[in-house]
Amino acid sequence: MTHKTERRALLHVTDQTGIVEFAWALQELGFKFIADAGTAHTLRQAELEVSDVRSHPHLLSFLADSRETGVKDQAGPRGPAIDLVAVNLYPLAELSVSELPQAEALGCVDVEGSAFLRAGARNFRQVICLCDPEDYGPALESLRQHGNLSPERRQLLAAKAFHYSAYYDSTVAQYLGSRWDRLPPELVMGLRKSAEFPYGENPHQKGALYALSGARPWGVNQARLLYGRPLSFNHYFDLDAAWELAGGFPEPACAIVKHGVPAGAAVSKSLAEAAKLAYRGDPRGCLRGTAAVNREVDESAADFFAQEMLSCIAAPGFSAKALAALKLRKDIRLVTMPSTLISPDELDFRSVAGGVLVQSCDHQPLPEILKSLTRRSPTEPEMNSLRLAWRVAKHCRTHAAVVARGGQTIGIGGGQTSRLDAVRLALLKSRERHPLVADDLPTVLASDGDLAPEHVLEAAQGGVKAIILPGLTGEYEGAVEACDEHGLAVAFTGVRHFRH
Repeated sequence: MTHKTERRALLHVTDQTGIVEFAWALQELGFKFIADAGTAHTLRQAELEVSDVRSHPHLLSFLADSRETGVKDQAGPRGPAIDLVAVNLYPLAELSVSELPQAEALGCVDVEGSAFLRAGARNFRQVICLCDPEDYGPALESLRQHGNLSPERRQLLAAKAFHYSAYYDSTVAQYLGSRWDRLPPELVMGLRKSAEFPYGENPHQKGALYALSGARPWGVNQARLLYGRPLSFNHYFDLDAAWELAGGFPEPACAIVKHGVPAGAAVSKSLAEAAKLAYRGDPRGCLRGTAAVNREVDESAADFFAQEMLSCIAAPGFSAKALAALKLRKDIRLVTMPSTLISPDELDFRSVAGGVLVQSCDHQPLPEILKSLTRRSPTEPEMNSLRLAWRVAKHCRTHAAVVARGGQTIGIGGGQTSRLDAVRLALLKSRERHPLVADDLPTVLASDGDLAPEHVLEAAQGGVKAIILPGLTGEYEGAVEACDEHGLAVAFTGVRHFRH
């Protein structure tokens, strides 16, 4: 059905997908066109008649005003009535604006298009507002059948336009203000869905992954599935924890996480050995867990992984032979992650009822020089194991205790309401999994908080030879005396890593 009444469409698109076909269909419905220079050029090449937006200096103010307020009867310059707005903006979120000079990045900000989009959305009762080429088809269908869109549909499209515009503005805001001396009074986040799941943490919950606009290109939002069934909500949760833990080690490392909790971690001269030690530190805990490594998976490491029951393996890459070996397993997912780098300016968000708790991420490294107040200082082998245990404890839920030996964790106790329970749990796991421990390598303990004499006694009775802890409270003074009494060495970090 062709409509004889003349109507106007304002077209201002960076993504020109389908715009020519859309314009031809609109012309058949009686629309005339106003467009920005780039869109006008494309439409004229398609032999469509277009008026340049620059020839309508008062277009924005007229578009923003409702026709119900009597604008047409007001004195002063008026613009043409606009019935439809189709606007999409320069894809700043897909551009690494943080890598561009500031002047160039800001030069990409589409001020005019954003203003047109918001003005049209504000006046949605009279203006059809489109910001997504996927909406062109349904809009045309409704115009052909009914000559218009329903008020409900117009409102949904306006809401979509405001979300789109807010996402765009938040990208610019995050680019300009990502480094603060203190958290700002207003904080915006631009989020775009990058994966949708059949359900969330439980089958009755909805779930999706949203990428933070302008976020670092090396987080789980950049995970690429090479093989296996799609990743679930819980896989991404475990991937994030395992990847962050494994990426904190300079030497070849493997971390295995289940339900967001570290189950095993190890470092070694080879990735295959690190993987073997991590899994065997707690085979029951690592069963069907998510593993992350900080080196390309080679054939030797793949041969080991292929023997064990793991749900997912994340790595910077997989060799061709490693991929061939692991693809023999039908119940595994292989994921590549682009980098183990971290950003010191990232924020940690925790959802609470009615709001969000925000803090800077805990990227505080272990100090190079550690203080010791005990009569005996940790030996070099003890110190190597203590550093491993400390890094793992940092990623456990508080209260946390980690028992390690050599380059391997052998008992992890986290998420306890009592620190004594955390120490006992870690020691119990170490004895259950490794009842016979040779004397050539010392057993050590890391605690994410300071210990009291009763904790030290429990550790000494469990065969621990050295302890690492923050040393920030008065409690450690009694712990030093207890350690001297039992011949234990202590290293103080001066840093606390609570995680709730």
